[in-house]
Amino acid sequence: MIRKMLELGQAIAFLPAISLFLGATFLALYGVYILLETIYSVVFKPEVRDPAVLSTKFISVMDIHLLSIVLYIFSVGLYELFVGKLNVPDWLRITNIDQLKAKLASVIVLILAITFTKKVVEWKDPLDTFLFALAITAIVAVLIFYYKVKEE
Repeated sequence: MIRKMLELGQAIAFLPAISLFLGATFLALYGVYILLETIYSVVFKPEVRDPAVLSTKFISVMDIHLLSIVLYIFSVGLYELFVGKLNVPDWLRITNIDQLKAKLASVIVLILAITFTKKVVEWKDPLDTFLFALAITAIVAVLIFYYKVKEE
């Protein structure tokens, strides 16, 4: 009986896969909304045409869309690992949890790079920016170290 329950337990992974997909969809729509709002502001509000403000807005849009893609990748990954196969491109096929973690790590590095770029564009406090860069460097170094050790 317990074996049958555990085998049917794939439904447990179905719920996070669906919720991540819904989150990805919401973020994608929100990113489009922010982009359209920014374009509207540029056209009708001259005070918003400052390149630094626009850079920050567009970087935020990229960040939102990237996070949407991360949620989608995880949604697909959980579904493929625990529920069933999907018709997705080869680069998106997930056959084990390590592949899913590796995809997450690479996207985390990209999100951190975008976040740092946004911080540099806003440039308020040089020391704060430097400490932020050190923190990002530490996170990236730990991820690289983890995967180097894991390969060996």
